[in-house]
Amino acid sequence: MNPVRQKRLESTMVRELSELIIKRRIKDERIGFVSVTRVSLAPDLSEATVFISLFGPEQEHPDTWKGLTAAVKFFQSEMGRSLRLRQTPRITFELDNSIREGDAILDKIEKGQ
Repeated sequence: MNPVRQKRLESTMVRELSELIIKRRIKDERIGFVSVTRVSLAPDLSEATVFISLFGPEQEHPDTWKGLTAAVKFFQSEMGRSLRLRQTPRITFELDNSIREGDAILDKIEKGQ
């Protein structure tokens, strides 16, 4: 696959998935404040790993995760409509702690100064 096309599809998926979550098109109340940080597509476009950051109270994170995994078929069908690919990528979610780790590093820097 052309790497430029793959990157374009990945950024389109980030935008579309973020809009689905932000505009509350998913009716599952378990899904809290979520940020789609990036998407990694397989070269053959058969799989898409969606990296997400969870925000809000820690005790709500397991429910948010369950809500996201329960809605994976909805996300796939919406991506099939918006991407117009021959085969819709199978979506899996991965937790991305980079934002939280960055905040922890900034806190340490601020405390050290």
